[in-house]
Amino acid sequence: MDTEKQLIKLLLDKPNSKDILLLAIKLENESNFILSRDIESLQGVWELRWSSSNALFLRYSQLVDNLQILDPLRSTAMNLLKPRGIKAIVGNGIIAKLKPINDIRVGVQFTHAGLIGPRIGFKTLKAISEIKKEQKGWIDITYLSDEIRICRGDKGTLFVLMRRNDEKLFLGFQKFIERISFIKR
Repeated sequence: MDTEKQLIKLLLDKPNSKDILLLAIKLENESNFILSRDIESLQGVWELRWSSSNALFLRYSQLVDNLQILDPLRSTAMNLLKPRGIKAIVGNGIIAKLKPINDIRVGVQFTHAGLIGPRIGFKTLKAISEIKKEQKGWIDITYLSDEIRICRGDKGTLFVLMRRNDEKLFLGFQKFIERISFIKR
């Protein structure tokens, strides 16, 4: 079994396995990702399945979807913690602008954060506001395939995410961004 398949199996069957780190590093060493060439492949919904962080909100949970929705062609992203099973943009969200920095690094500027409620009729309930103090960082994309994304954040955290084929959620994200007009173009 190749390294990526082993990693996927562990992420699905044993999401707290210590072997995930070793397999992720092995894939990073084999990576040929180049942001300018592969940027469109980042687009979509990604689920955080493992991280080296001890922070609870950066750990895999069977009860919560920890998602990252990326639209790099529009330079937008959202980190979304939501109850598992709900197929909408509902939960605790952080909106960000994205900016390529080099062949693997993407600058991230967090712009808005808060709670996003369900859509009732023509209104989406929300308590989301602009982040007043500048919150910037970056993330290095160290491996990318159709199923897996591995990255390292500016604080040294290693993240392993799996692609979720959820076009409805992605389109909901795009509509949410357009509706609230947070991102200046």
